[in-house]
Amino acid sequence: MRSALLVFLGSCFIWQMTEPQLVYKLTKVECRGNQTRVTNISCHVKPINWNMAVINLDCSLNMPVLNPVVRIQLFQKDYSNQYKPFLVDVDIKLCEVIGRRNFLPYGVIAWKLLKRFTNVNHSCPFLGQIRFRDGYLDTNLIPPLPQGFYQLSIIIVDLNSTNGAYVGTIKYYAQAMEKIRSKKVPRANLE
Repeated sequence: MRSALLVFLGSCFIWQMTEPQLVYKLTKVECRGNQTRVTNISCHVKPINWNMAVINLDCSLNMPVLNPVVRIQLFQKDYSNQYKPFLVDVDIKLCEVIGRRNFLPYGVIAWKLLKRFTNVNHSCPFLGQIRFRDGYLDTNLIPPLPQGFYQLSIIIVDLNSTNGAYVGTIKYYAQAMEKIRSKKVPRANLE
């Protein structure tokens, strides 16, 4: 009985190690903004290796963003090369997430990514230069998705008591894929 349990646990451990690891590789980013509120918009993808690329984004806010509401939508590319809605379409009041008054899972994930990769690590309002450096989609934060191509659309609106003012849109394009392993033999083993 004891040996059967050890064999079962050992096979589970080996299965876990041989299971392909999923990565989210960013392939493209598009940035647009309301010219009266946001200027000097710059965003680009920098490839690191076969499995990873990082995003750098800069912009200047001309007017303070008092109460940002972020709409996050996820789209999956289908067989006809069109992006179709996929699972996520949520509005997040960012000030409530920052102030820990709202614990919406997507808001918490967005806040963790913002704190880690941007200079937006303080409470509302936001004004001035916004920088997003070496950002990537961390597989520990994002739930596993089926392999394929995805578009993550983020629309930012400044919502005050009477109306909402469009601030900008960021579209991330990513590929969910198995981690590519190098088949090169390290030089130290060639001797």
